Amino acid sequence: MRQRIIDNLPHQADNSAALAPVRREQFLVYLMGPYRTFDVDTLLPADVNVETDTPSFATWDETSGEYAEDEVLRLLQETRDCLRERGFNAFLAIDVGIPLEEIDAATQSIAFAQASNATIFIAPQVGDNLGVGIEIGSVLEDLLSTAEMHGSAADATPPEDTRRVMVATEPSVRSAMLGAVNTRWDASVRNFTDVEDCCRLCAQFCTHIQNEERYGSLSLLN
Repeated sequence: MRQRIIDNLPHQADNSAALAPVRREQFLVYLMGPYRTFDVDTLLPADVNVETDTPSFATWDETSGEYAEDEVLRLLQETRDCLRERGFNAFLAIDVGIPLEEIDAATQSIAFAQASNATIFIAPQVGDNLGVGIEIGSVLEDLLSTAEMHGSAADATPPEDTRRVMVATEPSVRSAMLGAVNTRWDASVRNFTDVEDCCRLCAQFCTHIQNEERYGSLSLLN
């Protein structure tokens, strides 16, 4: 999947223009956010009722959110472009251009996260926010699930790749899933105030991961 992403980004996809080359082509940064809808039911166990059994962290709500859907997409695109200007090969799922008929949205998210050097969830205040919360949980469970992670959060030992994940949120975002990101998986959760602040946080995180691959304990992805 890594090579497919790298090969596809310079080419126009259905909903995304071709991306210009970057200095660090091999350093993939997958940006996620509530910029498209997907079927929550496909991410939940068969015996769960999405109307009553899911936490209240995550429904995309166009009427009560502070952002319209196109504004959320613009935030993600501007953050992507800012990171690419700094040399990181940042991308959104829509930039890769894999048809949903080939791989569904949830499976794509997991595959992109597994293939990337860094994965960043950008979660602005958008109503109840169920879409991004469910997707964060799905990706983390699949990406970071090991024998050591079974059981309670207090007994869990997150794997090294947890350090490749950051969640960037607006200060007003509150959710059960975001609390679990830090408590259960020990992943980084940071706040941003605007697109410039978001880009700064993401660039700092990418630089940290790059240094950890070069000089620390994280493996170098090729």
